[in-house]
Amino acid sequence: MNPIQILVVEDEVIVAQDIAGRLKKLGYAVTATVSSGEEAIQKAIENPPDLVLMDIVLKGDMDGVTAAEKIRTNRNVPTVFLTAYADDKTLQRAKLTDPFGYIIKPFQQNDLRVAIEIALHRHEIETKMRESLKAAEAVRESVEEKSYRQNQYISMAAHELRNPLNAILISAELLDRTRSSDESQVRTLRLVHSATQKMNQLIDDMLFMGRAEAGQLKCNPLPINLVEFCQDLLDQLQLGNEAKHKLTLIPSNVTSAILDQQLLHGIISNLIVNAIKYSPNGGQVTLELEYCQPGEGDKEDIFCLSPQRLFGDSQFTNINSPLLIMRIRDEGIGIPETEVGKIFEMFYRCKNTGKIKGNGLGLTIVKKAVELQGGAIACESKMGMGTTFTVALPYVALSCKTQRETT
Repeated sequence: MNPIQILVVEDEVIVAQDIAGRLKKLGYAVTATVSSGEEAIQKAIENPPDLVLMDIVLKGDMDGVTAAEKIRTNRNVPTVFLTAYADDKTLQRAKLTDPFGYIIKPFQQNDLRVAIEIALHRHEIETKMRESLKAAEAVRESVEEKSYRQNQYISMAAHELRNPLNAILISAELLDRTRSSDESQVRTLRLVHSATQKMNQLIDDMLFMGRAEAGQLKCNPLPINLVEFCQDLLDQLQLGNEAKHKLTLIPSNVTSAILDQQLLHGIISNLIVNAIKYSPNGGQVTLELEYCQPGEGDKEDIFCLSPQRLFGDSQFTNINSPLLIMRIRDEGIGIPETEVGKIFEMFYRCKNTGKIKGNGLGLTIVKKAVELQGGAIACESKMGMGTTFTVALPYVALSCKTQRETT
């Protein structure tokens, strides 16, 4: 094993020779003994040592503090300062060079050994930490790059699938208009139409998630009549509701707001479709709207009095501006208590969903659409009794967050 290489910087010749002799007795190798800061820098660059023993007070234009700083800039070499006396200003400057130790003259040989070994050990640990951090950063960048490429591929694939699917959908609609008397043909066409619509919805979801992950989602808040908007959306969903669930709107004291209509549509439609999907045939699904000023409202209004009780440490804890509260209630199968915290994860599906079909993207999309508008979402559920999703959005979304700001 090669001995530790040490550069000695000391302008007193006799002291320098004494230090060099002690180092050799302790088993270290002395690469050189120099008397000026300029020489120290040159030697450290030409033949980098494992450690520098540097006198703070040196003769000439450059003291040991400046020399140590320049060595640290050019080479990753630890410095231990030697000093018999230094004023407070010089000591403060010395601290800025991040030295690995100090030895006060005169010193014992064992003090020299201890200071060197501690300095080398600390330098080794810090070097490993820097390397680990660098490796972790490289892994993070690699993962982000891989994720970005995957999102790009998904978006490209979704776009490529869209055209043939639209062609299939249009063809099925044209064939359906012929009103064939063949019952099996009619049933088949309906299956084609339904399957194509579901695939189109999946493509929309994939594109939404791709834009969200790439930070490309945009929020465009505009004035909207909430009651008309929500009632029209429920009517549309009711038409496609083969199980004939009862969809009810309770507008309360809400009239209009300034929100992004497309994001709002995605939030409500996904939550209502989920409520229908996981509720028994003919069940009740309710959409409640409420205007809320935090800190005000009647005593039974748990959100208005204490939003943190429902949303935890969300951005609404201390907000004073008006909020739009939307509650989507169903009488469905409910969500297991141990899984409530996972439902917004991409592709996650609860264990009690059984054979009910789904891709696990709906609630992820809802959460991203909510957060993009500066909102929050919470879930309360009881097994076999139903689920309530509560969404809070700023009543006037004058500015919307980018997806990167919310992550």
